[in-house]
Amino acid sequence: MEDIDILSLLGKYGIGRRKLDDDLFSGDKLPARFGIYDEDEENQCHQVTPTRCTVPGCNFTADSIVNFEKHYNSMHRYSCSQCKKVLPSPHLLDLHVQEQHDSFFAVMAERKPSYSCYIEECKEKFTNAEERLNHCVKIHKLPKDYRFDSKPKKTSKNKKSQQDIQVDQASKKDQKFNFTNNRQKVFSYTGKKFTQEQNTSASVDMDAIMIDLKENLPQT
Repeated sequence: MEDIDILSLLGKYGIGRRKLDDDLFSGDKLPARFGIYDEDEENQCHQVTPTRCTVPGCNFTADSIVNFEKHYNSMHRYSCSQCKKVLPSPHLLDLHVQEQHDSFFAVMAERKPSYSCYIEECKEKFTNAEERLNHCVKIHKLPKDYRFDSKPKKTSKNKKSQQDIQVDQASKKDQKFNFTNNRQKVFSYTGKKFTQEQNTSASVDMDAIMIDLKENLPQT
């Protein structure tokens, strides 16, 4: 076969990748098609020891390692050590600790914007929690009833007024037993004796007693 015939054959068949319905594969059997399945190795292992949660006070028992990891990540990974509140991310946990349990943050928030955005990539800060929530709803499309919205604790006026009433009542009771004047009162002596008068030797008739003794003495 000449070189020209070889080149013509190569030009005829060398057209790149061919499809399965090409004439070149007409005499061959159709290739079998197998799907790709991702099998979890843990599902193949039926003898899995139940895993109990190691966090004190939690009685959760998982039947697999995957379920244990899901439980720990959702309940214990980002939890506040003081109030035991569970947060979904470390960023929200940091915001919760600062705003709810840091007294220095409360002082700093009165002087300058200190409330960070709920979105970690956003670096804007706000003067209060309401402005931050409005920003997150408008810009980041968070729901208005955001589940992890943290608001500063405020003491109710009713509770404070009740405490004031209790203090006033207690002070009134104490005033019944105290003098209105803080100075110690001094009572003037009127000459009246507060103790019963006792008999002394001056009020006793000594002569009569001596006569009685002489009469009662034995005679020698």
